[in-house]
Amino acid sequence: MNLLQRENVQICSSAADWREAIRSSCRLLEEHGYIEERYKEEIIGNLEKMGPYILLAENIALPHARPEQGAIRTQLGVTLFREPVVFENGEGVQLFITLAAADSESHLEVLMQISELLSDEEQVERMIHSTDEDELFHFF
Repeated sequence: MNLLQRENVQICSSAADWREAIRSSCRLLEEHGYIEERYKEEIIGNLEKMGPYILLAENIALPHARPEQGAIRTQLGVTLFREPVVFENGEGVQLFITLAAADSESHLEVLMQISELLSDEEQVERMIHSTDEDELFHFF
């Protein structure tokens, strides 16, 4: 998967709430010029309006917004939280795969690969117990 650079993988201990988790999951993408500063707030605003549409499966979230909401270049960011981040519907999530899509098509292949990768529950469990960023990056 060439839409994930090692520089965009991080492990965090916890987040105060899901909003802070979104901001943390976007931090590296913003620092490396893949998203505008407003992108993270656009995701939060979308979640406040539409509910937790980013929850993919148990323990997995795919934060993203529309390209015009601040995506500059297509890229993924992977953030693992040691402590689950609880959303308003009560679901706890540890693995955030943040998607910045510069257009509505370039990321479709990546989404299919992510879907395949995350369909293996044992693999996801190993990801969640990664000991460092290099190990987590290796899964992708």
